[in-house]
Amino acid sequence: MRFFQRVGFLQYGAAVTLLLSAFLGYNLFVGGKDLFLPGSSTKGHHQIEAQCDVCHATPFDTDDAMQQACLSCHSDALQKARDTHPMKKFTDPRNADLLASLDATQCVTCHIEHSPEVTGQFGVTLPPDFCYYCHQQIAEERPSHEEFEFNTCGNAGCHNFHDNKALYESFLAKHIDKPALLSEARLRVPNAFAVWQQRNPDAAPLPATAHDGSEIPGTEPALISAWQSSLHAQVGANCSSCHANPLARTDSTASSWRSGHDLSVASCTDCHTAQVDGFKQGLHGMRLASELPPLKVSDARLPMHTDAAHKSLTCSSCHDPHQPDLQFAATEACLGCHADEHSLNYTKSAHSTLWRQEVAGQVDAGVGVSCASCHMPRIKKGKLVSVEHNQSLTLEPNSKMIRPVCLECHGLEYSIAALSDRNLIRRNFSGAFDATHPSFALVRERIAAKKAQKQRARATKSNQ
Repeated sequence: MRFFQRVGFLQYGAAVTLLLSAFLGYNLFVGGKDLFLPGSSTKGHHQIEAQCDVCHATPFDTDDAMQQACLSCHSDALQKARDTHPMKKFTDPRNADLLASLDATQCVTCHIEHSPEVTGQFGVTLPPDFCYYCHQQIAEERPSHEEFEFNTCGNAGCHNFHDNKALYESFLAKHIDKPALLSEARLRVPNAFAVWQQRNPDAAPLPATAHDGSEIPGTEPALISAWQSSLHAQVGANCSSCHANPLARTDSTASSWRSGHDLSVASCTDCHTAQVDGFKQGLHGMRLASELPPLKVSDARLPMHTDAAHKSLTCSSCHDPHQPDLQFAATEACLGCHADEHSLNYTKSAHSTLWRQEVAGQVDAGVGVSCASCHMPRIKKGKLVSVEHNQSLTLEPNSKMIRPVCLECHGLEYSIAALSDRNLIRRNFSGAFDATHPSFALVRERIAAKKAQKQRARATKSNQ
């Protein structure tokens, strides 16, 4: 009371208001804006939750504006997936009655952000029986499904809402008798440098004496030596290719050179456009696509090594620009941060054994399986085999990994069964498991039924 009497209630209130305003203002304009979020974001969007206008162009967007915000990031993936439930299916007048059950013309019908209390797998905010809204007569069409529970449609290896490329009945039937391990179990080998050499037969590597980085702050002989033995020197990328400051062209006060810590992903974009674009589409780099600072390991929601918490994710997090080591980037770079059970068990797996043998030259290239082998699949376009740098592309649902990765070495039923076993995934695919899957039993029944039907039809025709 003496304090109030001395300074007065109004003055005290003003002081509290100023302090609170300063605190909230700092959080809004400098901090993470977390105090202004209506709820926690999903694991797919929490990296960019501080950049509200990525999704909300205006404070009170219309449904169409929100839909366009979703499609601006996800439309390419839906097209590649050959979306099983595209908007046109629900705008078709013949399916107008379905809209009353589920308005799937809008992404936010199924995916509502900032609602952790109702958010399930894949960021879905509907009850788990949402398939039943439209497929109530499935038992009449498929008697084999009669005993299934109403919420089991999305079980691993059965159905996905968007991407079923590896799960269609015709695809399962085509691969139904494939062995668990193919006789030619081998991944495609990236060959960008070999293709570049074919296209540039007269190109010669730059010698150490040809470097043009003498004026760059921090230049040391060890860096020059590392650069000279790297692919960068092999293809003629000199110090100035990365360290020249583009601002110096228009700003006379700007330094002509950028030191190592000033380099950004933009320096890599000039030569590695496709890789940078892919990186920005994934969880690792999506903050950069939204013009936010790089994601820090400490911001991750998965278990991470505590001694990696200070790291930020850019190209150089995995690739030393002076001495790019693709073998390091394929496994050690991943395991240097990730400490979840799946990652920690990698070194005990058969995949890891093959990878170590490949690195040691004991088996052919492509036989080993690194972290990147599965999470950054190889892409073949013409003669060029490159690496997909969107490491999130095949994460969820994990059946998206089957066609570009698993089927390079394994049969389809084995692959689906493995990816359906959560305990096996935690063990990083080590140990015994049931390598059969119910979907294939259903397909075999369908094949047998169709075969019997054809035989009856032929018998009926021959008796006429």
